[in-house]
Amino acid sequence: MTSKHLLKFTKAAAFSAIAAFMFSSCTKSSNTAKTGNVLPAEAITGTTLNKGNVKGVLLADSTYTMNGDLTVLPTDTLTVQPGATIKVTGNYTFYIQGVIQCIGTQANPITFTSTVAQAPGQWGGFQADSAKAITFKWTKIFWTGGLDATGSTRQTIGTSAPIVVDVEDCWLIGGQDNAIGVYSTATVKILRNTLMDNGLNDGDAIDFHSGVKGDVAYNVVWGGAGSAIKVFTSATIANPQTSVNVYNNTCVDNGFRRGAGEPGRGVLVDAFSKANVYNNLLINNYWSLDVTTTADVANTKYGNNYFYATVDSLRANFYPAGDAGVPQSSDVIDLVHTGANDPMFVAYATPPNPTFRVPTNPSDVTFGYDFHLKPGSPAIGKGNPVYNNDIGAYTSDGQGNKH
Repeated sequence: MTSKHLLKFTKAAAFSAIAAFMFSSCTKSSNTAKTGNVLPAEAITGTTLNKGNVKGVLLADSTYTMNGDLTVLPTDTLTVQPGATIKVTGNYTFYIQGVIQCIGTQANPITFTSTVAQAPGQWGGFQADSAKAITFKWTKIFWTGGLDATGSTRQTIGTSAPIVVDVEDCWLIGGQDNAIGVYSTATVKILRNTLMDNGLNDGDAIDFHSGVKGDVAYNVVWGGAGSAIKVFTSATIANPQTSVNVYNNTCVDNGFRRGAGEPGRGVLVDAFSKANVYNNLLINNYWSLDVTTTADVANTKYGNNYFYATVDSLRANFYPAGDAGVPQSSDVIDLVHTGANDPMFVAYATPPNPTFRVPTNPSDVTFGYDFHLKPGSPAIGKGNPVYNNDIGAYTSDGQGNKH
């Protein structure tokens, strides 16, 4: 991602201010909690979400049709219960100025999807520059990135607010730009998510700028246009510094659809930022682990990362030449033999240069891959135990990705 997205966020926030009508189907009942068929006080009982302001509760196991841009005002909260499905009928967007909390469960996730097509750029995602808090758990979000009023693509979840951004156990599939972009002194928990096939010809799966702090762990990132995980402060300003822990992620086949400019990486630490980068499984990415010379190299720590490539040119860029990152004695890496150190995934057929595609089974958001490790994988037991004894998102102790 480039600085153009900062301008894009500002314009998106301004555009949201024109949403002047109150959301007509947001009603209250006299009940204060959901017990069986009893509705919460802020239940949204209608099933058609028309353009305007929205607050309250989208109910469990209900299906809603979204027919226009929706704005959560600064003093309001939108809560989405387990099993709710929101079908977006055009290039519409959630503008979050207050609080959004989508709390699905493993047995009953929430779904946001397009009724137009299974393809990138069908709707505008969640634009949250002035949000107060963002929480997504066990939520599936498909086919975002629709163009804004300036003609720029939009991130699936994007914010420049200094808030808590909590995204756990979610699926972010087929966005046209970044899946998660945070450009502020936010505190992030990006844990155990599956991010697949994001970025049509640009965009990173997870992109941090301008002082983000927190943890990025146990995520599976496959087939993105740009980098799987980008840690960046600013091209010109060292503080507030971005400082995150990046550990036990599985990053596969990322970085091939971006144009002739910035290459895509598995993990990038750049531009005055620092990170602890451990136990990541980096497989057939365009570049693998890149700690650039402009990063806070002295305070960036890394090791116990696992590298595998089936193409000579990819092996040559496990650690890109000319940058500050160098192989560590704790890494699982072979700089000579292409195809060495097969991690033994349950199911993986390499491109490794994936074109944009739709899931084999959209209801399960699979692409015919299974990045769990087979018994006997050389990634098992090779991790830095400060984070986990294993390498990658799927760990034998059950603490990793649940998908």
